[in-house]
Amino acid sequence: MKNVIYIFLFVVVSGFISSANAQVLENTLEKPNIIKFNLTGPIIGYYTLGYERIINPKQSTGVTISLAPNIDLPFKKTLLNLFGDNDEAVTAINSTVFNSFSIMPEYRLYTGIKGSPFGFYAATFLKYSHMTHEQIYQFTSSAGVVHTPLIETSFNGFGIGELMGVQYKLGESFTLDWWIFGPFVGALKGASHGIDNMSDMDAADKSKLESDIESTPIPAWQIDATVGEGTIDV
Repeated sequence: MKNVIYIFLFVVVSGFISSANAQVLENTLEKPNIIKFNLTGPIIGYYTLGYERIINPKQSTGVTISLAPNIDLPFKKTLLNLFGDNDEAVTAINSTVFNSFSIMPEYRLYTGIKGSPFGFYAATFLKYSHMTHEQIYQFTSSAGVVHTPLIETSFNGFGIGELMGVQYKLGESFTLDWWIFGPFVGALKGASHGIDNMSDMDAADKSKLESDIESTPIPAWQIDATVGEGTIDV
C-alpha cells in the first residue's frame, strides 16, 4: 500500500518541478522579442512554449507555459523492475495517467557587458501549476476481496523562485537559453476521490484503510483520508 503512495508522490513532485531545464530558442535578433521552444521535453511528453520581451539593455520580462497531456508514469519500466513482486504497486504503475499545466511569469536582470538578452542573468519567477492524476488503487479487505477503485486526483500549486542562467547567441536567428540553477519554494494542495463497492468491508476494514493512507510518512505533507459508504476521499 505504501509503495503505491510513494510512486504517486513521485509523479506529483516530478510534474511540479519539470520545467527547470535547458531550452533552445527561436530568436528574431535586432528585435525585442524571443519565442522559446523546449526541444528535449517532447521526448518524455512535456511541451513548453515561452516568450521573452527585452525592455532595456539590462532587463527583460517573460512567461513560460508548460503542458504534459496524458503521459504514463516517468521511468515506468524501471519502476516495474523494482516493484515487480508487488501486485499493488504493479497495478498502480500500469494504470497511472498524468496531466499537468503550468504558467511561469519571470523578470530577468542581465549582468554581463553584452546586455540583454545575452550573457549571464538572474531572474525572479512565480509559478502556478495544475495537475490531474488517475490511478487504480488496489487493496484487499479482510474478507479476501481484491478492490481496484480508480482514484482521480487534482492538484493546484503556487510558488516563487530564483533562476540563474546564461543565454548564448547562435548565428543570426537562434539562441540557447541554459537554465543552470533555479531554487523554488511553494505550496501544493490536492484532493483525491474514488468510488468502489465496499459491501464486503466492515467498519474495521474502512478504519484500517484510512490508517494505511494517513500513516504514510511523506515529509511536509498532511494527509487526511475518509472512507465512506463506497467512497474514498483523501
